[in-house]
Amino acid sequence: MSGPSNILVDTNLIILAIGGNRDVRDILENRNLFISVITEIELLSIPFQNPADERLMRDFISNCFLIELDAEVRKQTVLIRKRNKIKLPDAVIAASSITKRIVLFTADKGFDKIDGLNAVLI
Repeated sequence: MSGPSNILVDTNLIILAIGGNRDVRDILENRNLFISVITEIELLSIPFQNPADERLMRDFISNCFLIELDAEVRKQTVLIRKRNKIKLPDAVIAASSITKRIVLFTADKGFDKIDGLNAVLI
């Protein structure tokens, strides 16, 4: 493993990993995975056709550290939204990364424009 041991994982990477993307799985392996409460909500909102798939997702989530919407994250989210044209869920994820000082791993190029965000584009 190279890079940080603690990473904040964006929703899209988790979907890729669960979907079988070996490269993404290798990146996530042997790290402490953090997710925003927004990511948890997005993942559990997927309309699973198979109960086993939903169990797999819930198991994955249970092995992550959850970052809640505390006052610091909410304040940073507002600042990000005022400065950038970005969707609210992405602003919360970025704010979680910034306030908790955890590198964000994502496949979303839209995070590039956020000042102060340490993001790794996969």
